Amino acid sequence: MEGTTVNRRTDPRISVCVVGWWPEPGSVNGTFIREHVKAIARYRPVEVVYMQVVKSRVPWPRISDVVEMDEGMTVHRITMRTPLRRFGVPAILARIALRRTLRQLQVRSTAGLLHIHVRTDLTEVALPLARAAGLPAVLTEHNSFYHLGIRSLPPTEQARERASIKKWLASAALDHIMPVSLDLARVLHTDYGVGMERMTVVGNVAAEVFKPAAFKERGSFRLLLAAVWRPPKDHDVFIRAMALLPDDVKGRCSVEWAGYGPDMDRIRTRCAKELPGVDVRFPGLLDKNDLAHRMQQADLFVLPTTADNLPCVVLESLCCGTPVLSMAVNGVPEMVDASNGILVPPSDPTALADALLACITGEAAFDREHIAREAISRYSPQAIGAAIEEVYIRVMDAHDR
Repeated sequence: MEGTTVNRRTDPRISVCVVGWWPEPGSVNGTFIREHVKAIARYRPVEVVYMQVVKSRVPWPRISDVVEMDEGMTVHRITMRTPLRRFGVPAILARIALRRTLRQLQVRSTAGLLHIHVRTDLTEVALPLARAAGLPAVLTEHNSFYHLGIRSLPPTEQARERASIKKWLASAALDHIMPVSLDLARVLHTDYGVGMERMTVVGNVAAEVFKPAAFKERGSFRLLLAAVWRPPKDHDVFIRAMALLPDDVKGRCSVEWAGYGPDMDRIRTRCAKELPGVDVRFPGLLDKNDLAHRMQQADLFVLPTTADNLPCVVLESLCCGTPVLSMAVNGVPEMVDASNGILVPPSDPTALADALLACITGEAAFDREHIAREAISRYSPQAIGAAIEEVYIRVMDAHDR
């Protein structure tokens, strides 16, 4: 793999990465997990296991394992087809499939540990299997379900889910947890009883393509937005804030509104109606090369949101040297401060309009070189890969003793 770094311990043991999500065509879901795994692969061999359950009209459950290469990594795409998705059938199939895959890996190579990326109903089964195989296990957690999604459940179901999560996280088979933000670590500690000593915060990864490039001055002030447009992303507050700007300021702006999602049709309609004097364009879902180029040429990246964990688009923008305007929620303040952007309260169009005005008029100015240098030192594949490898070494050394 290009840019691969040899582990200083030359440890040949494989990290078996059991992932809750993995990218599919036309979707960014799981992209951040793939970047994490690519960073790990700089330091040691990896094998990825991605399991999916598909309801199918088959007489009996079937398990298929398609092995493919994805940017130099071996990926086992395991599809479990079943006529029944209740009564614990998916978990039973996942145990069978993962046990089989682990046995195959141990026959032809040496597994060093099992690394779960996002706890799901399917990846949960990996813990007892790791213990049975004599492997230490670690968890990287990106999911905002622990402090956001769980609140949408009815009280009885929420209490049952919290108890189940607490029990799983407390398992002796789970050696260490790597939440991607300090905010998430605090949630796991406060709400689920995970000791802070069992956690190391390791952030998300900005792929190498997100780096500074020659910035071309242009007449308009270029605003860039990119996300999957559904709650908690808040398109409403941005449109209302833009509408509050003086007409001459709005006329100096161009907006590239990238991404996809269920809110996109409403966004297009509202922009045409409420921002008639603003040049707003919708390039759709961008691949990382196109997104990086647009970030490099943007004057400001804007992420309007009411809640978030550690959004990759923020750190990707920073690695390009582009300042960020977003909201002071969850893990975002761990990335954005006065040196690289502005944070405002969520759901406050007046505060957002004031911040936009300061950036557009030049009242708020930023050093793009400094922004990129600091961000790359924290979020590059080398930095994140090294941080994960340090956790691996501690966990495997303790397990070997």
